[in-house]
Amino acid sequence: MLRARRYSIWLGLALAVEACGGATHPPALTATANATAVTVRDFSADLAGVRAANPDVKLSRSSAGPGASEPTLLVAYPAPSSDPGSRDVWCDATRTDWSRARAVSFRVKSEHALKLSFSFFDRNRVAYTTWLELAGGSDWQPLRIAFDQMQPNPYFQPPDAKVGAALDLTEIKGFAFAPQDRAAGQLWVGRFSLTQ
Repeated sequence: MLRARRYSIWLGLALAVEACGGATHPPALTATANATAVTVRDFSADLAGVRAANPDVKLSRSSAGPGASEPTLLVAYPAPSSDPGSRDVWCDATRTDWSRARAVSFRVKSEHALKLSFSFFDRNRVAYTTWLELAGGSDWQPLRIAFDQMQPNPYFQPPDAKVGAALDLTEIKGFAFAPQDRAAGQLWVGRFSLTQ
């Protein structure tokens, strides 16, 4: 637990540096001819393995999210604070070997336009982060983050990171995401899946 919290804080520090700066149903993730999507975190059961270090970030399961066809995670978050990790949401991965996938896909709906960060530590403990621009409103947005497009976080790496090593997806214990806008708000997030 302490290790996961420390990872979240490290990611929060990295994300804070960058922070300064219609469909009625969510689209389904489709399988390619070569492989099917593999879920690494969904919200169909309880929220064990999903947490925020900040008690002001409220996490709940929602089956009534706008246009939701399956349970989603509702994240109600405060305005940013001086704590760089104050709005990070950490999810333990239910499958840790991501090496056979080319991307992670999920869907999200936000009350208003914002930048969303997505981060994880690879087996070499290198922090990888990407930032995505989201439109606000009533539409679910399908997102696909290709692993070959992710880069080591330029703002932060933990002291034990093997910087310069190739991306190693054979052990991803979890991932974090966080809104990077300047206001309080809420967003709904669907299942996270490994895809081609």
